[in-house]
Amino acid sequence: MRWTASLIAALVGLLVWSGTALAVRSGGHNPPTRKLEAAFKVAGGKRSASEDGCYPGPRRMAAAIRRWAHPDADVAADFESVHRQDVVYVIRRRASCSRLVFALRSRGRIFILDTAGGEVYVKGQGDRQGEESRRGGRGPLRALELVTRSVGLDDPDRAKRLLVRCPKGKFPLGGGMTSRPSPSADGEGVYPHSYERIGVQRGYHITALVIDPSPAGTTPREAAIQVVCARGLVPKSSPHRTVFVRRNQTNTAIATCPRGQYLFSGGFQRTNFTTPFLTLGGNYVTESRAISPKSWQVTATAAGYDGGELTAIAYCARDDGPLFTEVSASTSLPGGHSATATTPPCPPGLELTSGGFSFGGSQDAFFSEGSINPDGTWSATGFGYFGPAPAMTAYGYCLRVSG
Repeated sequence: MRWTASLIAALVGLLVWSGTALAVRSGGHNPPTRKLEAAFKVAGGKRSASEDGCYPGPRRMAAAIRRWAHPDADVAADFESVHRQDVVYVIRRRASCSRLVFALRSRGRIFILDTAGGEVYVKGQGDRQGEESRRGGRGPLRALELVTRSVGLDDPDRAKRLLVRCPKGKFPLGGGMTSRPSPSADGEGVYPHSYERIGVQRGYHITALVIDPSPAGTTPREAAIQVVCARGLVPKSSPHRTVFVRRNQTNTAIATCPRGQYLFSGGFQRTNFTTPFLTLGGNYVTESRAISPKSWQVTATAAGYDGGELTAIAYCARDDGPLFTEVSASTSLPGGHSATATTPPCPPGLELTSGGFSFGGSQDAFFSEGSINPDGTWSATGFGYFGPAPAMTAYGYCLRVSG
């Protein structure tokens, strides 16, 4: 198995030199979260390079964390065995081919990250969606606001965590991203590894990177990340479904709302593709959209040497029936070119709050951006990197707003 510094830097996409040690960038909201997220990123890199699509065993995983993320890592049989402060533990009794659980004790609390979900929570304090639901209250959806933040992206194959937050008292519904300049003729441009709502930080998160397949100098680019904020609607739950995409194969993840709850938005995580594809590759998203009033579907394909994980996320609220109305539009996507599909506006009385896309089963295109426009429409843009996509579709999701 290959496992070199250059491979980790490309696969994980979040590694930077700090002095003489290799450290993992991550965007958690406190030090324990950042340490667990760093361990999670190393685990994802190890799994993507594996022959069998499995995570390493607990002891091998702890050794990899010590080497690549944080020097203090160990194995514990269960949560009761997590004794030392600020040490990332791999929980042996929760480990399997497709799942690892990490725990870290800090200031009397045990922080946990389960790779089946990907979010950090505190043992014994309940789920974060329940806490957010209580804080956000429940009532008519109102006071919509679109917030945008711009970030420069210069270095190729160096993923960057982008986050835009809602104002105080408002919660995120959905979001998007635009980038400038558009992808070049060879496909050089900004592409996302994730599109997801962040409840604890009250915003929208996209991990993005610049792909540059040519040896010439990379053009500096700018990404503008968007979040739709409002009062009156927060998720009761956010089911995650994670699958592994093996090299040169395609896989689909579907996240479904529990009984009595309906979808209002969705997203994806964990794609990891980078250049050059012949030696590294990774998986890239080809679909992220609602397939029913209760389910969000994400599809990805892996190219080159490595595969990768893929997570679908459904954001669900308790209601008597379906929450969103869908609008859509399609266009063809030529090979070696960009194309954009833009939906019509929402029906009267409804407002666009999130969106999705699909390449109609094609594995030849990269998703470059999905964004909310000033006229209340949704646009999705792709680039025909490996060839044409005969039907690229943009999906917009409209909710009823009071006042």
